[in-house]
Amino acid sequence: MGKPALSADEIPVIVKEGDNDIVDINNMLAYPVDLNGTRLLLNLVSMGNPHAIHFSDEPLVDFPMSKIGPMVEMLDIFPKRANFEVARVLNQNEIEVRVWERGVGETLACGTGACAVAVAAQLNGYVDHKVNIKLLGGTLKVIWEGTGEVSMNGPAEMVFTGEWPDENDSLD
Repeated sequence: MGKPALSADEIPVIVKEGDNDIVDINNMLAYPVDLNGTRLLLNLVSMGNPHAIHFSDEPLVDFPMSKIGPMVEMLDIFPKRANFEVARVLNQNEIEVRVWERGVGETLACGTGACAVAVAAQLNGYVDHKVNIKLLGGTLKVIWEGTGEVSMNGPAEMVFTGEWPDENDSLD
């Protein structure tokens, strides 16, 4: 899945040293935001697209994703908007995750999001280098050794087939 990017300019996120108690703009973990009275600590990681991950101790079924997801996606600090994941660490080898994809809304799964969650969880010391990411659409196995590329595997299923009409076909 590629190498994770962790610095502000690579994610991209617009912050300056000292903003919101950030000490090191080269490591964007635990970035605090306030959203209409809800305080979140966002772990910012790019896997080729920006992700903001919030770790929760509460069951994810109770998390107000349809309210918080779009607010995180549209934060002014994200010049290209951001994907948002809320995650709960179950143990050293397992995390449950819900995903809000920018421009789409809540989705059943996201491969780059699963990888971003695994990277942030490992950098925070929550998990080992191999972790199962349990998404609404299924479980993905993510491996990251702390440097280099992240690998991911899991099931793939056909969900749609179709044919693209050629220029002579009428759509009537």
